[in-house]
Amino acid sequence: MQTGSLRLRSAGQWWLALLVLAAILLVPLPFRLTALLQHSLAGLIFFVAGLLTVFFSRSPFNTFKSVLVEFSVAVPQRLPKLWQTYFLVRRRALLTAMLPAVAALLGRLSGLEQTPVLLLCLTSMLLLWLYRTPRQLW
Repeated sequence: MQTGSLRLRSAGQWWLALLVLAAILLVPLPFRLTALLQHSLAGLIFFVAGLLTVFFSRSPFNTFKSVLVEFSVAVPQRLPKLWQTYFLVRRRALLTAMLPAVAALLGRLSGLEQTPVLLLCLTSMLLLWLYRTPRQLW
């Protein structure tokens, strides 16, 4: 595979993740204060669930690291297959990293306040940052 097509494929995965995060932050809050107070317990449940989803990212991160280590010892004939494996593992890891943001969306729809939503989205963004492609691979 050429470096340009690899970079384009990598950028496509990032844009998808950033679009999902932007959509979550732009979802409007309920307009009535009584509706907001009525669902605050449900929002809190989604906040706690969002924090717990961070632990689901451990296994994909370990797999991601092992694929990166394989690049350092790979023979040139195996590189195309290794890039395919890398993008599949990275896609799964990026989707897993989005779980706190999805919990933030569900919590926001249930009346979760802006600060916990922002914290969950920042958690997802931090996890997404962990899955960047190292400069040494390009």
